[in-house]
Amino acid sequence: MKNASVNSGNSGRAKFADVFGVILAGGSGTRLWPLSRKLLPKQFLRFGKEESLFEKTVSRITPLTGKGNVVIVTNRLHAFGSGCRQLKKLRLLIEPEARNTAPAIGLACLYLLKTCKNDPIAVVLPSDHMIIDSPAFIEILSAAVKEARKGKIVTIGVKPETPDTGYGYIKAAGGKDGAVRGAKCLQVERFIEKPSAETARKYLKSGGYYWNAGIFVFKASVMLGELDKYLPAAGALLAKIGREAFKNGKLDYRALSPLFSKMPSLSIDYAVMEKSGLVFVIPSEFGWSDVGNWRYLYGALPKDGAGNVKLGDVVAIDSRNNLLYSGSRLVTAIGVENLAVIETRDAILVSEINRSQEVKKVIAELKKRKRREVNEHVTVERHWGSYTMLEDLPNYNVKKLNIRPGCKISYQYHKRRTEHWFVVRGSAEVTLNGKKMTVSRNRHVDNLEVIEVQSGKYLGEDDIIRLNGKADL
Repeated sequence: MKNASVNSGNSGRAKFADVFGVILAGGSGTRLWPLSRKLLPKQFLRFGKEESLFEKTVSRITPLTGKGNVVIVTNRLHAFGSGCRQLKKLRLLIEPEARNTAPAIGLACLYLLKTCKNDPIAVVLPSDHMIIDSPAFIEILSAAVKEARKGKIVTIGVKPETPDTGYGYIKAAGGKDGAVRGAKCLQVERFIEKPSAETARKYLKSGGYYWNAGIFVFKASVMLGELDKYLPAAGALLAKIGREAFKNGKLDYRALSPLFSKMPSLSIDYAVMEKSGLVFVIPSEFGWSDVGNWRYLYGALPKDGAGNVKLGDVVAIDSRNNLLYSGSRLVTAIGVENLAVIETRDAILVSEINRSQEVKKVIAELKKRKRREVNEHVTVERHWGSYTMLEDLPNYNVKKLNIRPGCKISYQYHKRRTEHWFVVRGSAEVTLNGKKMTVSRNRHVDNLEVIEVQSGKYLGEDDIIRLNGKADL
């Protein structure tokens, strides 16, 4: 197969016309709570003025693929909610529901085969990782693409710096470390779940073990073949989706939804990687972190002379080795060490930095108490704008809606609450009982601001009956 290519600018590499970045952006992880929440997960977070982890992932892969060859696999919540602005103008593949990474990757491979003339190479990337050395990363991926053309499934193994117990490991066949800079491709002997500290130390000492970064490169047809072989239930459903949900090269989501919901919920590691004989690993070093908790984020960010990471409006006196984050207010610290202090408008986390993985215990408790703070921030982004919670009490709440010019929200009603709207800025065309009217405070083109007062026994966001049939969230 001939591969048209163009110069890639700063990277010095070539863009391959048949290589596609497949970015998995459907996660709703809360390990960086209270900053990361279901409606605004970590991949869409911005630390200061920097790009989000998701935006950095897209920028990082385009020197290899070009922006037109990037496919984002996500869900409706992010496509029309928290990630909508960052996802704009990208190829979107929307999962009807979360079924783990094996169905998501299988659907992406099917999409590529149905929309491309040839058998494309997929470079599968998580959307929420940090990578420091982007040129080295592209160099490794270019080597992986060459190996994938031979029918291999190539995974990227990160050479471990510490005996970390927070990552899965890959054991390469042949014992000692391969040539990292030489991008040597080694047969995978086995995948290993997160080990104990003692076992991780043994891995680091013996060599030949690598952190599993969750980055995979393969031909789309090869992965579909292995899914059909090792997870036949998914293979059969994907074949049916190919016949019934793809029409003239386009995906019919109404036909996809009932089929995709039957997919077995399984990770690609369990489904294929741990079983296939086609899996190889390229040992790599490019400054990688999955930013899985506050300790990992602390390790990945620059520090001051006292070892503190300070983000936002922070003053630290006689304090060392802390991660201090201010989202909305001044945060001060005196005489503290090894802490993560994370402040947002409605929640504060204080934890020993080495126990930050235990945030999941806080989340479990908050879920028991049905606390809103698990899922959403005070301000929630929507594709039409945003809303901000001004007051949140058991029988009523008050929101401020900010609706961008030219945008609209759905025609709807509620069973268990009433709503009263007050326009405080801008003007809007409102439909009430089938009749249209203009409601305004004054005449000018600007965002529309509405104060919404809800009153009722139940105020959940799922109590919405949309009369136009569109779930615009």
